Amino acid sequence: MPELPDIYILAKSMNEALKDKVIVGAHVNQPKCLNISAKKFKDSIKGRRIEDVNQRGKWVIVSLDSDYTLVLNLGMGGEVRLHNQNEKPNPERERIVLNLNTGEQVWIHHWWFGHVHLFNSKDITKHKQISKLGPEPLSDSFTVEKFTELLKGKRGRIKSYLLDQSFIAGIGNVYIQDTLWYARIHPNRRANTLTDKEIKSLYDAIQRVLKQGIRYGGGPGEQDIWGNQGTYSKHLQVGYRTGKPCPRCKTTIEELRVGSTTSYICSKCQV
Repeated sequence: MPELPDIYILAKSMNEALKDKVIVGAHVNQPKCLNISAKKFKDSIKGRRIEDVNQRGKWVIVSLDSDYTLVLNLGMGGEVRLHNQNEKPNPERERIVLNLNTGEQVWIHHWWFGHVHLFNSKDITKHKQISKLGPEPLSDSFTVEKFTELLKGKRGRIKSYLLDQSFIAGIGNVYIQDTLWYARIHPNRRANTLTDKEIKSLYDAIQRVLKQGIRYGGGPGEQDIWGNQGTYSKHLQVGYRTGKPCPRCKTTIEELRVGSTTSYICSKCQV
């Protein structure tokens, strides 16, 4: 599932490739991923100019002219790819196809639970999912003081809070692995047992790992609008490295279930 760094890279590439281009038509092959009827979607998006593309949590936010906003969520995984006018999309695979005034096409594919929503920009605060997102962890307003305040009174597992999109937006099960390892915190630790020093270490680790993900172009299997693959997976420390030695202490990395997710830990470093 694409996470904050992956969506950041995708949105940045989309902004570079699509800014100021006009959507002249659309094909809808999976109406259920829309928030409105296929006809209304096609009628409303036709003639809209792409003003800019940004990221919010795990969502791509496409600002269009005439106060329209297009938002994309790739669900469990997928692609947004730019193609030339001579290429033919597979209607059984590509959920939505946008045709541009340049002759280019944008193919939007997702496997499960993806969304392609179009609405009036003023209604973004009413959007069922986006309106519930927590703070952006790389924003200037997300300080260690803010993080400490969010954790106040929380008694559950720290991993569960970090994965909760209403708590903090954008972190998923890929980037959380090394985040907890850098902070030396076990995923099953209760949030109310963390000291101020550990909270600061966890805050720093969140910043470090998400910025690494962006620096390396995204995580395993993720790509930008041109199909360039991310290389963050080559820089994982404990994530998905079951049986390998911990880079810090050489203890064998273990795999365990935490709630409904899998975690990869060093039992010596993470307490």
